[in-house]
This record gives sequence, structure tokens and C-alpha cells, in this order.
Amino acid sequence: MNEIMIQHQSQLSLIDSLDIQAVTQTMQKIGTFQSIVQQALKQEHDYGIIPGTNKPTLLKPGGEKICMMMGINPEYDFLDKIEDYQKGFFAYNIKCTLKKLDMNVAQGVGSCNSYEKKYRWVNVDTLPDGVDPTTVENVTDKYGRHKYKIPNPNVCDLANTILKMAKKRAFIDAVLQVASLSDVFTQDLEDMKEFLQQEQQVAAENMTLEQAYALKVNFGKYKGQNLKEILEVDKKYFDWLRDNTKDAIIKQGCQIIASALANPQNNQSQAQSQSQPQVNPLNQEDDDLPF
Repeated sequence: MNEIMIQHQSQLSLIDSLDIQAVTQTMQKIGTFQSIVQQALKQEHDYGIIPGTNKPTLLKPGGEKICMMMGINPEYDFLDKIEDYQKGFFAYNIKCTLKKLDMNVAQGVGSCNSYEKKYRWVNVDTLPDGVDPTTVENVTDKYGRHKYKIPNPNVCDLANTILKMAKKRAFIDAVLQVASLSDVFTQDLEDMKEFLQQEQQVAAENMTLEQAYALKVNFGKYKGQNLKEILEVDKKYFDWLRDNTKDAIIKQGCQIIASALANPQNNQSQAQSQSQPQVNPLNQEDDDLPF
């Protein structure tokens, strides 16, 4: 009880020593700076918005602009590092310190490892030789395509990507402490956004005509139907999807189908290409990560 009272008296003493007018001015400056940041940053470049979330996600370009505004620079230190090329396991724990001249402004930490789902696994259309289908997980993506989930055979190629991700997380963690910017932005959903974008890009690049016809639309009046069904009942809506949808995979599917219909002589070569095994490494990250 005495210890609690001592702590309470210490807190009151700290509050009593504050210059309330100076605190009020500081809070006003913080609010002004937050407003300036929100006006200066550009959506989908400096920050991203994921539907259903209450805060935009700060991206690396946005964090860098904030640092430039304040004249601060990041410095990085390893808190822990594991690089096991034999077992294919990589883990990095990074501390980022934001500095203005010789003064530390803020610090953040971030970690990343190769056991995270998007690095550890890949989804493939066909299994490698000798792999028993009953020993692997079957998955269906949101477009209705069936895949096999297998351990990533090329995880060692991702060591630099994993390191950059850890640095990025530490950087954003530090930036959000500047002027209480965590009131305005979050970082927790950024990895999800990047992963979904990369998944769409890779899947679209490897799509066959058969896969394009089987793509299911998960929005609009034909939600739950695939492109083949939509094309048969509503050609105008199919054309609208091809020209206007923001879903990269659906757009690519529509374009592949439209091209096949316009060039029927290529259908045979399309069918032959569909018979070849397709691998979609949906968890690969680009080295140039946009925080």
C-alpha cells in the first residue's frame, strides 16, 4: 500500500512540475503537423487503405517523406540474426533509430522470418514428381482455382527480401512514434496489402485460358459465377469487366478469353499450354519493397 501511494505521489509531482501552457502548445503543434502530413501524402503511394479498416496504412514512401519534412534519418542495428542456409531458415530482428544530427528522435523494432506463411509455402497447380497428393494440403483460392500447398523449395532466394521486410517494419514502427502519427496511420495491414497485390500479379502472369474461364467473380450481380457463365448470359457485362474492373486477375482473365475468341486459330496452342504444369509462387516478394 505504501509503495502504491509513493508512486501516486510521484506521478502528481511530475504533473505539478509541467508547464501546462507549454504542453497545450505542443499538443496543438502535434495536431497541426498531423494535418500537414495527411494533406501532403498521396493515397496508394505514401499510404494505402484496406476496406473495412479504420486507419490507413503508412507505406515506406510516406515514411520517407515524413522523415524529410523533419530532417531526420534512420539508422539500423541487428538485435538478432539467424541465417541457416542448410535448413532454409532466416530470421532478423532489427532496431531502427530515427536521428536528427546526434539526437535520437524515435526508435522502432521489426522482425521477419522465413516461417511466415507467405515465405514458407507456395501454391502450385501440379505436384512435383514423387510427392503423394494425400500428404499435402489442398487449397482453393478466392477465384475458385484448386491448388496444392507445398513447402517453398526456393526459400533461400528470399533471404534479402526477409531482411528488407524486417527493416521496413522497424522503420515504420519508428516513424509512427513521431508526433503521435499512430493516431493517424497503422502498419499492421500493410504486409497483407502487399501480399495480395503480389499474388494477383503472379497469378495473372501465369494464367491459362482454362483457368480464365473458371475464374469466379466475387462482386456485383454475378457474384459467385465464373467468367464462362457470365460470358454466356451477359456479353455486355463481360466486356465491362474486361475494360473497367480493378481486379487484376479478373481483368487478365477477360483479356485472355477475349483474345482467344478473336483469334480462334490460337486455341489449339492455348490448349497445349494448359497441359503444361503451372507453378504460381504466390508468396514471392519483390526486392524493392515499398514499405
